[in-house]
Amino acid sequence: MIKINVIVKDKTWLKFIKNPENYLKKKIKIIQGDNFFKKRKYRLSVLLSGTKEIKYLNKKFRKKNKSTDILSFPSQNKKRS
Repeated sequence: MIKINVIVKDKTWLKFIKNPENYLKKKIKIIQGDNFFKKRKYRLSVLLSGTKEIKYLNKKFRKKNKSTDILSFPSQNKKRS
């Protein structure tokens, strides 16, 4: 099962995707049928932000002073064996 949390920080995204949460839930529903995703539970958070914020996050967490398309972070409560 895949749960998704969508946060829209930059309203210009709404020009491209009218309802981002519904749009992404439909996309997730398509891939959720795959056996790979049926075995475990997944949580996904998506932040739709502008260039300034993504540049700030990139500098803070990756020490690179430029914007990027995607930033990803590991789960904080990941179990280790």
